[in-house]
Amino acid sequence: MLFRMKFIIPLAIAASAVATFGLYRTLERGNAGKAEARPAVRRVVVAAVLLPPGRKIEPADLKTGDWPSAIVPEGSLSDPAAAVGRVVKIESQAGEPILESKLAPTGSEGGFQSIIPDGMRALTVSVNNSSGVGGFILPNARVDVLVTVSSPARKEESTTRIILEDIRVLAVDQTYERKEDDPVLVQTVTLLVTPADAEKLVLASTEGKLQLSLRNTSDRSVRATPGVQLKQLIVHSAPAGSGGTAPGPRSAPAGDRRVVEVIRSAERAEVTFQNNEGKDSRTR
Repeated sequence: MLFRMKFIIPLAIAASAVATFGLYRTLERGNAGKAEARPAVRRVVVAAVLLPPGRKIEPADLKTGDWPSAIVPEGSLSDPAAAVGRVVKIESQAGEPILESKLAPTGSEGGFQSIIPDGMRALTVSVNNSSGVGGFILPNARVDVLVTVSSPARKEESTTRIILEDIRVLAVDQTYERKEDDPVLVQTVTLLVTPADAEKLVLASTEGKLQLSLRNTSDRSVRATPGVQLKQLIVHSAPAGSGGTAPGPRSAPAGDRRVVEVIRSAERAEVTFQNNEGKDSRTR
């Protein structure tokens, strides 16, 4: 019995060692497989702090981090030196990759003029709380520009039309950094336009009344419209008992003249036309 125990114990130890070694190799191969399955990464330069438009980037404004290669944004930088000294054209939040498209050309000076792309112009127009969309317009918003031109000789031909679409707002009241989304009283809005659009905007602001229409920033569509004239808004009421639609603006002939009731928002007015010309208007 003692003789058998001398052989059984070494054999058990040897078997245990073999099993342990096999388990180790199995785990090692599994870990190697997991390491090979890890996605490839790239070194990317990101903003260390909020970088507002017009700011000249300094080394302390940047840091680097690893990003999965499959989702690295186009135009990302890998070397901080490529961004130091450049001017921010579009705001970058802390932790966002620094993109070439968000930087002004090399050599640009800091300040507002550096965020104007080549070939474009910055033009400021006056607005009030109504035409400024109640103060909800902020830097980098996108707007359409409408103009209303009155016809003094034929009032019914007064026209409103969209003259510019999908225009970027560069600054509001000389502020070109987005602070918060709370509405504020806006007095001026600076728009980014082409030279040809700048001509249209100046003429429209001189000859008519401007109105801005706020767009969804993801909606980049352009829809040409013919505009609308005052006479198109004047709809004759259906005769009594005809089962017509709900009452709208009314017109009533009076000899050789016609009195037209026009409703604009909460304002109601009567306009008298004689020989197809507006003679007077009364608001009530």
